[in-house]
Amino acid sequence: MAHVRGSPGATFLPGRPAANILGCGLVGGGRLANGLAGRQIGLWAGGGGRLACGLAGEADWPARLGADVSVMRMRWSRISRALSAHYLERRARVPVLLVAAATLDLAAGAGLAYVVGFGQVRAVLGDFQGGWIAALLGALLVSAVGYYYAYRGVFRVDGGPRLPRRELLAVAAAGFGGHLAHGGGPLDQYALRAAGADEDQAKVRAAGLAGMEHGVLAIIGTGTAIAVLALGLGKPPASFTIPWAVLPVPGFLIAFWAAERYRCRLHGQPGWRGRAGIFLDSIHVIRELFAHPLRWWPAILGMALFWAADAFAAWAGLAAFGFQMNAAALYVGFATGMLFTRRTGPLAGAGILALMLPVTISGCGAPFAVAIVGVIVYRVLPLWLSTPVSLFVLPTLRQMGRRQAAQPPARTQRTR
Repeated sequence: MAHVRGSPGATFLPGRPAANILGCGLVGGGRLANGLAGRQIGLWAGGGGRLACGLAGEADWPARLGADVSVMRMRWSRISRALSAHYLERRARVPVLLVAAATLDLAAGAGLAYVVGFGQVRAVLGDFQGGWIAALLGALLVSAVGYYYAYRGVFRVDGGPRLPRRELLAVAAAGFGGHLAHGGGPLDQYALRAAGADEDQAKVRAAGLAGMEHGVLAIIGTGTAIAVLALGLGKPPASFTIPWAVLPVPGFLIAFWAAERYRCRLHGQPGWRGRAGIFLDSIHVIRELFAHPLRWWPAILGMALFWAADAFAAWAGLAAFGFQMNAAALYVGFATGMLFTRRTGPLAGAGILALMLPVTISGCGAPFAVAIVGVIVYRVLPLWLSTPVSLFVLPTLRQMGRRQAAQPPARTQRTR
């Protein structure tokens, strides 16, 4: 194994380029992000260390295990509260979260740049072509329009609650930017409860929106991968394209079958059965959209437009630094690295997507240095450009929350 520039613990594994890139990126990115998150990581590591020590042979390890689990649950509870929709009422927290998101993305990019070599990254920056930035911004605008129509369809399908246009625009704008969504669910549930949905229905449609995002991403990925295989392109490799070509469609069919068969049995049940029922109800919501395409085509087309335009924005980010990648290859890498969307990921996926997308896109044919810089541009521009819009809609979101607090509890309903 070869060490990377004297970085402690950073090694290359022969024949494992993806593991090398990802592992060394974590080392470099972790160093740079340490000033921001070191204290929290240290607290978690302390609990994990004591847990490992107990399991290693201390006589009272069961008691220590219980104590450590309790401490870690308490810390996770604090993090969950910090990332809930209630932060909308705290003006001072929003700018802090925006800065934290940008810092994590830049830290991830700097860590990857350390791996590939700052000299290569500097050379890529010298090839900057500003005209593609305008194309990137235009693609993001088109993407936002598609996202709004998809959002509206998931809220309304199967007799769902309706929000006034101004409020729906506010929630969709916050979800599109991602940094006000914090994992998607809390903000969407916040809006749905304000529209009159009961708690279970709010959870169902919030989960349905997440499923719709990833489902349409997968459908386009399947078509793209099949096209790559049919054309016999050398990139992306088969390890990228074959899973996309084979797995999503059977997965959809199995999920739709299971939802229709079991969701009624599990609805309203306590514990994990109730949570499984909510999950299956959310799949039913997605199925209703695709089962009636003539009625709900704006939602389906809107989500497809969202992903196509978002992927083009990533493509334009690479083109801005001199590399015009094959569109099909780009999309396969883009979909593979999109572990979660801006709406469903914490802090809009800050740090994680900026670390994963360059790895997967470079695995599909882009020069690694170009992928790093292009993805950072694609990630940071939407964050800061959507910030004024998100701050503008904050009063509307807060007004919705106050209206929800004044409403009597909604009666529990089941998705039909």
